[in-house]
Amino acid sequence: MRRWLFNFGYLWVAAWIWPWFVYKYATTGKYRAGIGQRLGRLPPREGKRQAIWVHAVSVGELLQIKPLLKALRERHVDYDIVVTYTTKTAAEIAARELTDYYHCYSPLDLSWVVAKFFRVLNPALIVLVELELWPNWLMHARRNGVPVLLANGRISEKSFRNYKRFKWLLQPAYDAIRVWAMQDEAYAVRARSLCGVRSSEFGVEGSPTQNSEHSTQNVHVTGNLKYDSLKAEPDADKVAYFRAAFGIGKDQRVLVCGSTHPGEHEQLVAMIPRLECRVVIVPRHPERYDSVRELLKRAGIKWRNRSELSPENPATANDVILLDTMGELAAMYGIADVVFIGGSLIPHGGQNMAEPVALGKATLFGPHTHNFKATVRELNECSGALVVQNAVELEREVKRLLVDGQARDAMGQAGQQRLLAGRGALERHLSLVSDLLNAR
Repeated sequence: MRRWLFNFGYLWVAAWIWPWFVYKYATTGKYRAGIGQRLGRLPPREGKRQAIWVHAVSVGELLQIKPLLKALRERHVDYDIVVTYTTKTAAEIAARELTDYYHCYSPLDLSWVVAKFFRVLNPALIVLVELELWPNWLMHARRNGVPVLLANGRISEKSFRNYKRFKWLLQPAYDAIRVWAMQDEAYAVRARSLCGVRSSEFGVEGSPTQNSEHSTQNVHVTGNLKYDSLKAEPDADKVAYFRAAFGIGKDQRVLVCGSTHPGEHEQLVAMIPRLECRVVIVPRHPERYDSVRELLKRAGIKWRNRSELSPENPATANDVILLDTMGELAAMYGIADVVFIGGSLIPHGGQNMAEPVALGKATLFGPHTHNFKATVRELNECSGALVVQNAVELEREVKRLLVDGQARDAMGQAGQQRLLAGRGALERHLSLVSDLLNAR
């Protein structure tokens, strides 16, 4: 009965917003992408073996689970590994980097669409990365006896407030998650609240006691999969390629501004003429490329698109580089001396800062990092990164670090050692997967 309540709710909302959606569908590729698959027109799937269905929302989640996908395929040879995602950029990355996996867009959360996905994918286990609460999807899994593992789970304070507010409605979805594998203890406490398990029922590792009436809903602190996939050394060949393609001189310093957002672009462009270094800007969303180009043009700053460049056709000595390609952000961090992580000077919540820190790069970000509290807390404890409060502080600290190699190295090494010491989440997740499959 409750599934039809959700179906009605979705359709009621659709009835109100359809003119807006039709406009977006007609004018924006982002809204057209994958709509057929999301309604159940799936690519043909060879064979009838059961699958381990892994869902990653966007590019960040998709890239961080590549080691998990590889390990699942190696350890569970009797199952197919299938991958779903939500965004157009994730689909583009999957088409390029997951060619040997079955992958497609995730279903719209309508009960008949979800049922079609289950018939085609035939899951023995569903692995949701970080947290995707789609009620019909989760309730269908529970009705059909398919266990769900929430992997690398995190629940922000804002999301937790909303999930608690609608707990009376969403409880069946929470109950469908058999195991909650959370990144840290703070997230685990929130998970226990949602699935109805009191903190007193758990030991140090977050495992329920034998007497717990909620023993089918385990909450574990497993660490962060992002740490397991971190590289401690940049790819030397890629570093050489991009330094040549960008025309970076031997003695030139490089600032990489990664995953930047509107509101930050204006502040970064304003300070570039005062920075004595090469700058690479990597907007978070491809649809922002044009607006960043316009800002640079109006400021009279010479710039080049990365897509136009190669060692045979390099940028000139002082060009700003706009990274207008997908999947190369990690390589950009490899050429950096100093890194700024976007989404943090504005109230967005920050972007992933672990990649450049693990490479030993001096990394800065603004005060708005509530999406990455655990990582920020660890880095603050060891002075492994630097929080700046505004663009004025950012400019001052970037200038200082560009000329102070000792300070750069000390910060980079401290952060790198702390994050790399936290690896091990992959094995803990694989153990939970095996337990769930063996218990079927």
